[in-house]
Amino acid sequence: MKKFVSLMLALVMVLSLAACGQPAAQSSGTPSSAPSGAPAASEGVTLGEYVPFTYEEQVVYDTALSEFYNAFMDAKKAATASERYALMAVAEAKLLESGVLIPVQGDGGRYGIRHIVPRTIPSVGWGSDSDRLATMIAVEELLKSEDSKEVVALWKELAGTGTFEEKVKELLTGKGYTIVDSIDYIYTSDPTTWDYLATWQSTQSEPTCFLVDGLINYDMENVMQPSLAESWEMSEDGLTYTFKIRQGVKWVDSQGREVGEVQADDWVAALQHCADCGGGAAEMLSSLVGLGAYLSGETNDFSTVGVKAVDKYTLEYKFESPLPYFLSALTYVGLGGPLCRSYYESQGGKFGAEFSPEDPNYTYGQTPNNIAYCGPMLVTSYTAKNSVVYKANPSYWNPDSVNIHELTWKYWDGQDALQPYYDVKDGKLGSIALNASRLEQCKKDGIFEEYAVLSTNSTQSTYNGYYNLNRGRYSNFDDETKGVSPKTAGSAAEINLYPEEGEPVYTSDILDAAARWHSAINNQNFRLALTFAFDRGEYLGQQFGEDLKYNAMRNTFVPGNFVSLEEEVTVDGLGTFPAGTYYGAIVQAQLEKDGFPAKVWDPDADSGLGSSDSFDGWYNVSAAKEYLQKAVEELAAVGVEVTKENPIQMDVMFHSGDQQYVNQFNAYKKNLEENLDGLVQVNLMGFSDRADYNSSSYFPTAGKDYNYDVSFASGWSADYADPGNFLETLVPAPDGTGYVTMSFGLW
Repeated sequence: MKKFVSLMLALVMVLSLAACGQPAAQSSGTPSSAPSGAPAASEGVTLGEYVPFTYEEQVVYDTALSEFYNAFMDAKKAATASERYALMAVAEAKLLESGVLIPVQGDGGRYGIRHIVPRTIPSVGWGSDSDRLATMIAVEELLKSEDSKEVVALWKELAGTGTFEEKVKELLTGKGYTIVDSIDYIYTSDPTTWDYLATWQSTQSEPTCFLVDGLINYDMENVMQPSLAESWEMSEDGLTYTFKIRQGVKWVDSQGREVGEVQADDWVAALQHCADCGGGAAEMLSSLVGLGAYLSGETNDFSTVGVKAVDKYTLEYKFESPLPYFLSALTYVGLGGPLCRSYYESQGGKFGAEFSPEDPNYTYGQTPNNIAYCGPMLVTSYTAKNSVVYKANPSYWNPDSVNIHELTWKYWDGQDALQPYYDVKDGKLGSIALNASRLEQCKKDGIFEEYAVLSTNSTQSTYNGYYNLNRGRYSNFDDETKGVSPKTAGSAAEINLYPEEGEPVYTSDILDAAARWHSAINNQNFRLALTFAFDRGEYLGQQFGEDLKYNAMRNTFVPGNFVSLEEEVTVDGLGTFPAGTYYGAIVQAQLEKDGFPAKVWDPDADSGLGSSDSFDGWYNVSAAKEYLQKAVEELAAVGVEVTKENPIQMDVMFHSGDQQYVNQFNAYKKNLEENLDGLVQVNLMGFSDRADYNSSSYFPTAGKDYNYDVSFASGWSADYADPGNFLETLVPAPDGTGYVTMSFGLW
């Protein structure tokens, strides 16, 4: 899945960025009804004078998210797509009311300067096509803002006609621009794998998504086109899809040497490998015949799964029930991308029970030289923390679609915020978002008025703040000397995450502050106090400047205008919503019915179309104080006394190598400590090295390895055109993918 879009990447590019993945081990349990009232006590566990909350993962999940879970499961039973959308909106309302996360921002809403021509990369808002950079158009000169706007107007006029690419090139050359076939980007984190089927992070999938083609793709006019499938058809009952695979397409290695021919079986191999790696994108195909049994381990026989090569060039998928978003899901590289079975096996790859990434003979995906390519570009050079060089694949089946023949990604450590700006200004880099310092410099240089363009707040990604409900690590998982919490003096071993019956959760008084946090954050009123005390405008203003601080702001997890009803829908207890009603409007209706004080949808925004963006519907100090008072009373009832002399401590990790982050998190600390009357103490923990920061908040693949109390490191980007793609990340397998639950310290 595209889980965990890195927020740092979003700050680097004007373009939206995204990713895919390998999930952590999931619980086999099914969430039940949540306990009511104050946090439950674990029998027989003592620490000081009070009984701390249990660390049993299912209980933590149930207590916080059972209402959301039950609403989500109801939505999955919907008879129509529109009913599903409406019930998903109800589920999101329950998610927001739980207080486990706070939406912060989307991709856009900031100024940028660029050589990359707008609308020449697909912008559908899901899948991987918005990251497939080989087809984009770039110019040697900085693109003037008035010309960018003219290009966008041309796109709106021609989208769907198949003529935009030709006409935009004519427009640009007619205005004196020089179209180039090479461009540079910057990247901020090295891939940990080049296996596009076994990753769930943007820092892994982005560098790989244009190395292979999928069955279908969106073109730059956002029209779905045949790719490695020449054609496809769906049965009348919507249960069977048949694809005719393009003949003669070659698999090559990183040197361009042929290693095989693309065949229907490559998608069978891909889905099995994806499932073997832990489920990931495979779980998007929830109703594929037999897949659930294979993912759960009920069977090891992949031939029982409803994907098969009917013959060399015919691929078939069979579903138990219709999956309306199936075709859009195939545009995601982690699902629609093929795997050359013979090449994979030559790299020590195995399938089923024999698969082991720890096998010393297994080298597939370890470097760009250990994968096979069938996409428009090859990785010809890679040096960690330096550069990735891509060049056009000489054997590519569709060379006329490739506009960029050389693409160089240059590593940026984040230390000099202005350097990327100067590189774009001087023609050494494709595009850059203008944070506050870059914006100021752009104005000083006298190029702002002529070249800066304000980007729209893309629907593709939502970046959140996450509360760690079940923190199990107090230093980084890959280096215990990094990110050491002041609450434990590095004594992470003092915690017993999975106690047997009668064993204590805590084994040392040194964990007192950690235990207090755990009890507090598992109190819903305490979480909501933190959420409503957070002035996101002041926080984002440190990044975008005072004038733009609300532009990127988002108030929902699923963007409010991501989908709309195709037909009238009646929701029990909520009313009837006409066709055309946006998802966000239904979320708001449920919040209002429940008396919840957040505004997440403005029907008058975006010229009357409505939006969940560009206003602050959460910051409410009086509500924060009311929730805090309730929390203090409930915590006192279980022995957790919260006073100014003994506040709840929370560790907040951030990248201190960039001054804008320092400013942002100082603003966050000030917000919470002042608005919550000193009853909360924010421990700011800065990482000067970006990789160390990512190890605390972004790289871990299991909930127990996330080292923070609160994190703003990442977000979620859509894989397919359905709100369930976002919400299933909060639902443990087998009912969902469970990715975001890891951010809460679970599974």
